[in-house]
Amino acid sequence: NIASPSRELREKSTEALRVELERCEALGIPSLVLHPGSHGGAGEEAGLARAARALDRVHRATRGFEARILLENAAGQGASISSGLRSIGELLRRAKEPERLGVCLDTCHLLAAGYEIRTPEGYEAFSHQLEREVGAREVRCIHANDSKRELGSRVDRHEHIGRGRFGRSGLRWIVTDPRFRQVPFISELPPEDGMVEANLAALRRIAGTARGRSPRRTPRHERRSR
Repeated sequence: NIASPSRELREKSTEALRVELERCEALGIPSLVLHPGSHGGAGEEAGLARAARALDRVHRATRGFEARILLENAAGQGASISSGLRSIGELLRRAKEPERLGVCLDTCHLLAAGYEIRTPEGYEAFSHQLEREVGAREVRCIHANDSKRELGSRVDRHEHIGRGRFGRSGLRWIVTDPRFRQVPFISELPPEDGMVEANLAALRRIAGTARGRSPRRTPRHERRSR
């Protein structure tokens, strides 16, 4: 928790982040996903300031590294500082070396935080905000998870693809967004018997690639901008 008001916890968290980034660099892992943490009741502004300073410290200690930190959006539980796209964008703007950062979007967390990404209209509104606050080019990883809880619940509970609040096609818009064609999608779901394969198959069906089709459709807002 690099945003913690507790100096001891913040110091330990910052050091742990540095060590993890060093491991990524040594192993050739390009990205390290991070939840920036919780402001612990001190307020989002204070949490963002602390997190930005911690990121700068880690960057100073890891000069020349190719591995980068990806800031992941949160579901909005408790006093988390990254449930909104604005907060993530603010961290990118405050960091002294923003080129060493990126973003990881979690679909379950987006829904829980109140972002309606299951419908074309909702996804278009989300896309506009993403471009305005963060920039889609900064998205370098997507955690593709269904959600046990409803829109705006602020509860982080992952569900197998197609069995939760997204349903069989609710992830369609983000999975087929052409801006994310080269972005890795990762599911963080329980490895129950047969479910790893089932989840991958479900994502492929949604993407339309199960039989080699190319389903990528351009969102309306992007078509207008061309």
